[in-house]
Amino acid sequence: MKVCYLILAHNNFGHLNRLIHSLDDEYADSFYIHMDEKVTEEYVIINNKATVIPSHYNINWGGFRMVEATIALMRYAMENSPNADYYILISGVDYPIRPKAYLQELLSTGKEYIDMAPLPVPDKPIERYEYYYFEYNRRNIKFWNPLFLMEVLMKKLKIKRKMPFQIYAGTQWFALSKKCVEYILHTINTDSRYVDFFRHSLVPDEAFFQTIIGNSPFAGKVETSIVYTDWSVPVPPAVIDERHVEFLKVNDGFRTEFGYCRPYFARKFDNNSLPVIEQIEKELRI
Repeated sequence: MKVCYLILAHNNFGHLNRLIHSLDDEYADSFYIHMDEKVTEEYVIINNKATVIPSHYNINWGGFRMVEATIALMRYAMENSPNADYYILISGVDYPIRPKAYLQELLSTGKEYIDMAPLPVPDKPIERYEYYYFEYNRRNIKFWNPLFLMEVLMKKLKIKRKMPFQIYAGTQWFALSKKCVEYILHTINTDSRYVDFFRHSLVPDEAFFQTIIGNSPFAGKVETSIVYTDWSVPVPPAVIDERHVEFLKVNDGFRTEFGYCRPYFARKFDNNSLPVIEQIEKELRI
C-alpha cells in the first residue's frame, strides 16, 4: 500500500523532521505539509519527498480554517500524488508507535480509519451545530469582539439552525483510501451544503469529514482512528512520556467510544521528546 502523508504543522520543527524520517520507507509516496500562516520560524525540509504546500491558512482553534487547510492538503495531494492508495492526515507532533509492517497490515483491510459516530457523541455537544459560530481567536477572547457578542446574542435569542443532514462527529485525524478522498472532494465541489453549514459550526474539523463519510457509501467501511491520544490530563492532550510507552507495550489495542482502536501513531510529542522516541524505537517499533 502506497501512502501519502498529509501533515498539519505550526511548531516543533525538529520533531517534524524526526516524524518524516521515521515514516520514510518504500511505502511512503510523499509528505505534504500545511504550515500555519502565523508561523515565523523558518522550516528547513530535509527529505526530498516532503513539500510545504503553497496554501497557508491562519488557523484558529474551533474555526473552519482547519477544515480548509485539510481540504487544501487533500487537493494538493490528489493532484501531485494521485497513485497513492491511502492518504493519512496527522499532526506535525505525532509519531509512529508500531513497526512499519503494522500500518501495512491495517491498510490491507481496505477500511476507512476515522473516529465517527452519529450525534449525540460524548464531548461533542449538539450546540456546536445548532447555533451560529464565527472565525476568530477563541484562545484570547475579548468580550467586545463583535463576532463573540453576535454568538452570545443569537444563543440568548435561541436562534438555531436547521441541520440539512445527519451529523457525525469524532476526532480530527484519519487514514482514508484514495476512493474515499476522491468522493469527499467531489462532494465538496458539487454539494455546497457541507461547507455552508460547517463554516458556522464550532470545531468543524471534528465533524465535517465524518458527516460527508457518514452520509456516503463508505460509512459501512469505517473503523476507529489509528492515533492514540491521552486526554486525561488537566490541559489535554498529554505529551507522550514513559508511562504511555508502558501502557502501549501491554495494550496493542483498546476500546473507545468509537470502537476498538489499534493505533499506529501517538500524539503528542515536541522537540524535547527525543528520549521517549528512542524508547519507542527500542521497545515498540522492533
